[in-house]
Amino acid sequence: MGGVVNRTIKNYGVGGMYRGLSSMLYFATPKAAIRFGSFETVSGMLIDKDGKDKYGLGRAKGFVAGLGAGTMEAIFVTTPQETLKVKLIHDQFFRDPPRYKGFFHGVSTIIKEEGVMEAYKGLMPTILKVSTAQATRFGVFNAIPHEYRKTPWQAALSGAFAGGISVVIFQGIDVVKSRMQGLESHKYAGPLDCTRKIIAQEGIAGLYRGVTPRLTRVCCEVGITMSLYGEVVKFLNKVWKTD
Repeated sequence: MGGVVNRTIKNYGVGGMYRGLSSMLYFATPKAAIRFGSFETVSGMLIDKDGKDKYGLGRAKGFVAGLGAGTMEAIFVTTPQETLKVKLIHDQFFRDPPRYKGFFHGVSTIIKEEGVMEAYKGLMPTILKVSTAQATRFGVFNAIPHEYRKTPWQAALSGAFAGGISVVIFQGIDVVKSRMQGLESHKYAGPLDCTRKIIAQEGIAGLYRGVTPRLTRVCCEVGITMSLYGEVVKFLNKVWKTD
């Protein structure tokens, strides 16, 4: 990880650490809105009008609701975002000179030459990855006793722990997804073919390429998101009366 950071800064400057940032920023708001909106919607479907557990799921409600939230997020936001982000980053690092002049030029060029459906390359592995990851994150977070996530800092630590668990379990799916969405996606016939080729050429360890930086990013991301989400909900409950 340290070697990659040093080489990136040496070759591209500090700005190289932020390549692909634009695609993440443009999709951040709709992604969070769909994720948490879907989570609350599915959670509401799992309880009756008296607020009781309709299906007797207990703490598994968080996993089920997270699964639904991740599926919606993957279909409407994450798949096109990740496909475009991976292609733009690969263009900047592996083409000399880079072909795309920026986010909008890159997106328009990709869609014009390859069609809108190109943005949905790797849809199934993305649904699998995001739905299971969000099920794990929401499930683990909600399984932690409430008294241990009352304050923003406690919520952040609980979120970071949940995010770390999801990375350890599902890193392989993320690697397959990224390979299928990159500039060399044409080499793979599908998720299973991609998985077989990675293992054959790189061994099982190939499925855990990049796990350290991803673990760091996800722990920070989920910790901050869960902490802020709780505070935003508290604020909205004060200013927006729904009873």
